[in-house]
Amino acid sequence: MIMTRYEIERELDKLYKDLEIAHNADELTVCKLFNADSKKEIVKVIADEIDTYEDLLKEFDMPYDDGMDYINLQLSQGMAVTRW
Repeated sequence: MIMTRYEIERELDKLYKDLEIAHNADELTVCKLFNADSKKEIVKVIADEIDTYEDLLKEFDMPYDDGMDYINLQLSQGMAVTRW
């Protein structure tokens, strides 16, 4: 599933809130709230998810390059090529 920048940012906001809750709550509360075996475990899971979503967000800032050599493709097909 492809996510929009807005959806990624919204998910990151939610994850940062969850991470804050996990850091500030006691062990038993965290385990019950997140259905986890330990506080340490859920903090790591949330942090890993944050890393994943931040990497997805970075892709929006990268220039798009699909690797295709369009100039040579056009030339091989006998098409006119305009160079900027």
